[in-house]
This record gives sequence, C-alpha cells and structure tokens, in this order.
Amino acid sequence: MKQTFFTRTFFEISLIIAGIMLVSAAIPLFQLNDISLLNYGKTVWGIAKELATPHDLIYINPLSGEERNLFPIIFEAYFNSMKIFFLALIISLFISVFLLVLYFSVSERIKKSIEGIGYVISSLPDIFIIGIFQIFIVWFFKRTGILILDVAATMGNPIVLLPAITLSVLPTFFFFILMVTILKEEEEMSYVELAKSKGLRKYRILFMHMMRNVLISLTNHGKHIMWLMLSNLLMLEYLYNVFGVTPFLFSYGEPSIFAVTSIFIFLPFFMLLKILEFTFERRIGSDMNL
Repeated sequence: MKQTFFTRTFFEISLIIAGIMLVSAAIPLFQLNDISLLNYGKTVWGIAKELATPHDLIYINPLSGEERNLFPIIFEAYFNSMKIFFLALIISLFISVFLLVLYFSVSERIKKSIEGIGYVISSLPDIFIIGIFQIFIVWFFKRTGILILDVAATMGNPIVLLPAITLSVLPTFFFFILMVTILKEEEEMSYVELAKSKGLRKYRILFMHMMRNVLISLTNHGKHIMWLMLSNLLMLEYLYNVFGVTPFLFSYGEPSIFAVTSIFIFLPFFMLLKILEFTFERRIGSDMNL
C-alpha cells in the first residue's frame, strides 16, 4: 500500500506542477490576444527554465516600476498569508466545537434556531461579512474612541487578527453544520446505543467515541474547505491591504511569477491533505482520496 500511495502522490504532484505551468503560460495569450500554439509552447518552455533557477527570478513593481528579486521577499508575503489562513482555521475549529457542545446541551427548539442561524450566516457573501466587520469597528471607534482592531494594513503595521477572524466565519458554520449532520447519523449507530445502555454520559460518548468518526468525515471534506478558505483569503488580502501572495498572482503579470506563487500555495496544502490521507488510511484500514 505504501508504494502505491507514494507512487500515486508523486504522479499527482507532477500533474499539479505541469498544470500550473500550462495555466501560467496562458496568461500572455489573453493579455496580447494572440492565440498561437507556437508562442504558447515557447512560454511553457521559458517557465520551465525559469523554475529551474528560481533564485534568478525578478518582478517589476507596477507602482514604482522598480525591479526586485522574487526571493526572499515572496517568503515574507507567503508567511503573512499562511499566518492568517491557519489562525482562521484554528479559530473556526474551536468555535465550531464550542457551538457543537452548546447545540447538544439545549432543547430541540433552540437546536432548530441554532441550525437556522448557522445556515443563514454560511450563505452570506464574503464581501458582506468583511463590510459588516469594518463598519462595526469604525462605528465602535466613533462612539467610544477605542479602536478594537486595525481595519487595514499599512507600511510597517501588518494586520493578522481581523482578517483571520473574518476568514474564519464561513468555515466555522460550515464545520458546525457538517458536524451536526454527521453526529445525527452517528447517533443512530449501534455503538452509540451500546454506550448509552452502559450508562456513559453523553459528552463522554460525544468526545471519546463519536468525534473520531466526525474527524474522519471532516477530513474527507478537507480539500473543499481549504480551497474555499484560500479563495476567500485572496479577496481578504486585497480588501484589507495585506501584503500576501495576492499581488504575486494578479498584479505582476509574469507567467513565471504566477507559476512559482501557485506552486507555493498549492503544494504545501496538497502535501498536508496527503499526510492526513495516509494517516487515516493506516488508522481505519480503507482507502481515502483527498
């Protein structure tokens, strides 16, 4: 199984890098309106050569017109983005588990209200949530003179917490609704009935027995959740003026810069998903495909 898993993973990584190169090479075609397979092939080959010597890559700042080396500055941008992403992920997991415990502590009527609120919030557009946060902070500042959090990053004053909180809203309720759905199915399983018949408390059953299967099911949805958060992250960086990976994807316009940035984004998350896949395959003894 190990050999098959690692062979498949290596093949998938190769396909991801090849796909990123092919997509990156298409950028000049749209910019110049020149659909030429010959030029496209030359661009792909040029990207491949530049990826072989990434330390020589440069980009041009569209505002100052200044040429700069891509490395090491892209590391700073990348880590700024990842701090926001993983802080948002941690926040969303903690709050969703708290909501889950609260959900199983209340009456059926309140449960339906919590579910309804969760569905409404999870359906809100990201831009609306960002606007609500910013408007509330500005309103609170004007009323009290207290600035809870900075609403935009400035030179020498990066922000992490507010973008992370904003980014965590939709995943929180996605996690919560998904966990509630899974746990409702788990409650009908025979092992839960057996645990109840032995007199175990519901929270012990929830955390010691049911949550294991919930985590496996959440991992199956890991790819969707991560790509959802990444797409929202790119918009958040623009609206909060965060120095992250967004400018390297959309502002600098160089195919090789786009390719390197995309590889930086996709490969670590792909590897994280594969590590989770390998871990759970060993634990449950059946194949997963994340």
